[in-house]
Parts: sequence; C-alpha cells; structure tokens
Amino acid sequence: MKFNPMPSIVLTALVALLIPLEVGAQKASTQINNSPNARVTSISGQVTKLLDDKFILNDGKGQIIVEAEPSLGQPINLSVGEKVTVVGNYDDNEFNALSITRANGETIQILDD
Repeated sequence: MKFNPMPSIVLTALVALLIPLEVGAQKASTQINNSPNARVTSISGQVTKLLDDKFILNDGKGQIIVEAEPSLGQPINLSVGEKVTVVGNYDDNEFNALSITRANGETIQILDD
C-alpha cells in the first residue's frame, strides 16, 4: 500500500486559506459591535427640559438630549422632574430612544425611523 501525500497537502492548503477569512470576519463583527452608535443600552435619570420630540435627561453625571418620537405621532407627555429609564442608542451627541419607562412601570414605545 502506497502513501499518497496529496490529500493531506490539499487539506492543509484549504485550512490555511480559511483561517484568515474567519479571523477577518470576526474582526469586522467586533468593530461593529463595539461602535457606540450600534449598541442598544439604557440610561436612567430625571427629565430637566422638554423640546418638541426631544427632552434633556440628567443621569446624575451629566445631561444628554434624548430624541423620542412616540409611535402614532402622539406627544411624549413627560414632565420636567419625572424620573425615567430610556432604552436606545447613542447617535452623535444625542440618544435615540426606542422606549421610555416611567417610574410607575408604564412604557412608552418610540417610533424607530
């Protein structure tokens, strides 16, 4: 019986080609996931000012403008001084809300445009 080294050479070559592709795909995915604009997170704090479809939220460390246009174009109906938790993501210098939860547990769904 003769040993044919060709299949193992072909297999080694294929593995050598596939490893860099897999590593490259992982790097691209990591970069996207680490982008602050892509990450959904939550912030909690007190409403300090109301502006049309935006409001300013103070989380005790600073303030941020929260963009929040409710579903069906209804007003946000928040009050200055109200404590809320906002789920959304950062976009430049604003926080785009996906939902707002009041202290009493009521959740306001936000239009995702």
